[in-house]
Amino acid sequence: MADDKVFKIGRLRLMDDFPIALHTSLVTKSTFPEIEKDGPDMASMFQYYRQRGFVEFGSSTSTLNVVFPTLFERDILQCSSLIPLLQVESLCRDKWSNQVLEHTVIIYRSDCFIYVI
Repeated sequence: MADDKVFKIGRLRLMDDFPIALHTSLVTKSTFPEIEKDGPDMASMFQYYRQRGFVEFGSSTSTLNVVFPTLFERDILQCSSLIPLLQVESLCRDKWSNQVLEHTVIIYRSDCFIYVI
């Protein structure tokens, strides 16, 4: 819906109290009517979906980009402008109805992970 309210929920991932990734989920009020009230206390999007009856879900095709951090991302991830970030963007869908549950953008500090392909 064009006039649907969209909520942005961010989670900062830490390792030993050091920020390594930022997960951002965009969800609509029409899909989750209580999201405005529930959002501040939410620890896991997947747990939230299960509590609302969406028990089987998965990601659609993901897009991977290498980007350099914005000023906001440098601040929150405590990195310089020269640290590349890996950005993964995808949609999470209910497997039965194919309904989009969220649009997800995750950015990872590239200097904090080892990637096995």
